[in-house]
Amino acid sequence: MNKTLRYIIEYPVVVLFFGICAAMFAGYLICPDNEYSQMENRFLQQRPAVSAPSVADGSYMESFETYTNEQVPFRDILVRCKAAFVWATGSSENNGIARGQRGLLFDKTMAVSANAHKNIAAIGDFAAGAGRDVYIAVAPTSVWVNAEDLPVGMPVLDEAALADELGAALAGSKNAHIIDMYDILSENRSDNIYYRTDHHWTTRGAGYAYAAIAESMGLDRQDIGRYERHEVYDFLGTFYARYKGPFVLADTIEYYDVPVDELELSDRSEHDLIDTAGFGGFDKYGAFMYGNDGKCVVHADKGIGKNLYIFKDSYANCLIPYLVMNYDNITVIDLRYFGGSVSEEIAGDEDADILLVYNMSFINDDNHFYKLVSR
Repeated sequence: MNKTLRYIIEYPVVVLFFGICAAMFAGYLICPDNEYSQMENRFLQQRPAVSAPSVADGSYMESFETYTNEQVPFRDILVRCKAAFVWATGSSENNGIARGQRGLLFDKTMAVSANAHKNIAAIGDFAAGAGRDVYIAVAPTSVWVNAEDLPVGMPVLDEAALADELGAALAGSKNAHIIDMYDILSENRSDNIYYRTDHHWTTRGAGYAYAAIAESMGLDRQDIGRYERHEVYDFLGTFYARYKGPFVLADTIEYYDVPVDELELSDRSEHDLIDTAGFGGFDKYGAFMYGNDGKCVVHADKGIGKNLYIFKDSYANCLIPYLVMNYDNITVIDLRYFGGSVSEEIAGDEDADILLVYNMSFINDDNHFYKLVSR
């Protein structure tokens, strides 16, 4: 028998291992790098540039290791295989996402971060110095609202402690008004108010938030149901992008054709609030407000005589169509991408209402709230 053939027969695992290594190496040389993973809904590490400082401090090797992991050939297939293997072992968790009752996926954020205290202090300072009423609506996470569906013993972020800390930070400001979102969302938890596979609330959940906001801010609550309603199927959100386990039931997105005159984005203008073309991609929630922009302005011009500044994370994107029914113009600012001065911005319309809309996990993790009070 041929010596090579006998070796293959006697040591198949070794041959298979080196064969896979050779295929992977060839793939690195032949396949172009991917900039974005549609399946994971995130940007991937690109080949890092070599420099003396990065080699000296070890950051180059760290970046290169991430690069080789994220640009591995057949990555999508390997990610799915790994998730299926984890599921087959009986684990309810993969990549920090746990699967609970009713097919709900949950983020295992456990610890209060140092950013949370800084962010809460910045919100308090902003409210104290704004010179007018500031309304703060902090949304609970699905982990908190759907606590009964969590895997047994799963640790969670102490949102109640953070809410108390926020209340204490705002207690000394007569212009600060906290809008309670926890009660109304908890009371309606069974009404499909959070996606199963995504961290956002649904359009229906945003509707309950709108009801609480309208009551607190003295707005005449409007019925969005008078506009045409649409449904988009097969939505697998941010939690699924990390979990990737089998037998996950996709979500349905609903939206309404709320008319506007113009949506003024940073680089162009549109004439509606929904990027319907975005529903054809993986990040379907990004269709609301055309994703996250540093600053955009919604011109509705309804003759109401009221304008609004809203500082927000992506939770507000499906809430804004509700608020459009109460304002002529809404200036929307996402501090992550905003490069201007907040104080100068709000000074441009001293009669406009001010509303902050964030989810508690964002307050815990983000590091851009300092822009609220920076000059």
